[in-house]
Amino acid sequence: MKITKRKNKVKTDKVIINKEAVENLKPLVLNKNLNDNIERLKKIMNNSFDIKTREFKIGGKNVGAAVMYIENLVNEERILEHVIKPLIIESAEILAYEGGVVNLQRIKDSMISTGEIEESSNFDDLVYGVLSGECLLLIENYEKGLIISAKGYEGRNITEADVEPSVRGQKEAFIEVLQTNLGLIRRRIRDPNLTFEEYKVGRRSKNSLVMAYVKGIVKEDLVEEVRKKITAINVDDDLTTGQVFHYLTEKESAIFPLVQLSQRVDKITRSMLEGRIAIIAENFPMAGLVPVTLPMLMQAADEYYEKWLLGTLIRIIRYVGLLISTLLPALYIAITSFNPSLLPTNLVLSIAVTRGGVPFPAFLEAFLMDMALELLQQAGIRLPRAVGQTVSIVGGLVVGQAAVEAGVISPIMVVVIGLTAIASFSITDYGLSLASRILRVPFMLLATVLGIYGVALGVFYLLGYLCSLESFGVKYMEPLTFYNLKDQKDALIRAPQEFMKKRPKLLNPEDSQRQLNKKDGGGSEK
Repeated sequence: MKITKRKNKVKTDKVIINKEAVENLKPLVLNKNLNDNIERLKKIMNNSFDIKTREFKIGGKNVGAAVMYIENLVNEERILEHVIKPLIIESAEILAYEGGVVNLQRIKDSMISTGEIEESSNFDDLVYGVLSGECLLLIENYEKGLIISAKGYEGRNITEADVEPSVRGQKEAFIEVLQTNLGLIRRRIRDPNLTFEEYKVGRRSKNSLVMAYVKGIVKEDLVEEVRKKITAINVDDDLTTGQVFHYLTEKESAIFPLVQLSQRVDKITRSMLEGRIAIIAENFPMAGLVPVTLPMLMQAADEYYEKWLLGTLIRIIRYVGLLISTLLPALYIAITSFNPSLLPTNLVLSIAVTRGGVPFPAFLEAFLMDMALELLQQAGIRLPRAVGQTVSIVGGLVVGQAAVEAGVISPIMVVVIGLTAIASFSITDYGLSLASRILRVPFMLLATVLGIYGVALGVFYLLGYLCSLESFGVKYMEPLTFYNLKDQKDALIRAPQEFMKKRPKLLNPEDSQRQLNKKDGGGSEK
């Protein structure tokens, strides 16, 4: 709005409003001229060649109509059979009964046999419908259009989770088609309280973002907080779920993931039934979970398909793998450079002999091997799957052997870095694994300067930093801080199922009861 103000000597304001500017601010709406509406819609969409228009006459009368759609996003056979054909052929009898008058409500109720139909006269709604894969029906002398459900674009078939494989668990993983992903969740949670809230994110892309939760379980304050942060997003590009959470988390600079991304449907649904919120984005084959804690990132699907003792052992091994992946190179540097007395004498002598001809100090030796390992891992990810794993494994062996024979790296360092790499593969969450790999270098620097005391100092600082993190009001280290003993049943260990009758207390669910005894009315329905 263009507004100018003129002030006189007595400081009274007179506002002069540009009427043309006011007219331009009014939303564009349809008029009764069919051809004019078609031309205006085409102009808004820049006359793109893939936007198809089919004009015809309703019921053989002189009433013009047209459908508009994008050919690669719709099922054209559905449009022909359920929209165009009924309006041209089957509508003649109805029009004769109506005295030849075309009734828009009658068309909606009796002629078009597709699923969802919406009325609108606003150009923004009509254009968005066409760009979303819907069919737009325009009729002469009507100032409203019908947005008809006709989506039919191609999508990838449901496949096995490749990022989070499972030996005994379910195999289905999310894909890029939003409706398919929502259907996978519905199949597993057949509860009328399962709620999907849709949001349009991106001023230009306007992609769908769905917040999914089970009403009556999840805390209402958490739902309101996530809802408020989603509606506050104001960008114009295409956002994936991972990018969305950069706007939702308060500490964007944190190297540890404050949201859990997963492509496994069973993990998402199990977490929702515990009282967490899932966020699913269009065109992204993963879903996000909030809130998240460190123990949640260390859980794996296979643990819940095994007996509790085996599941506990697997989880403990994974925690050990996290420690080895983060600290082993630093501990090697600290012990060999400052505190060799901590090792047996024979081992110290063996290490000294192998490092006799190495021209680099322990830190530089470890740093070079760590960088070589990271390069091989990145190469394995970027290369085609058929050769990627071969390159990362065989390449590591070849490079390590060549470095040892050239006298650049000691054999014991190859063993240390190899164990570090294997340990990092045991971490199920990619974001947590990446954080562990990043932390190796600071710990190696501390070990080089202060020895074992530097490593201890770094560990204490890291623990304090982790305790300071929060994810939507939940402490990141909870329940490892031990003041919440009830949730210890599914943290470092996995207790038997009969002992986990309550949902996690840290989530403050509205319905805390997860499992009932038979005397309380539990058990399967007959």
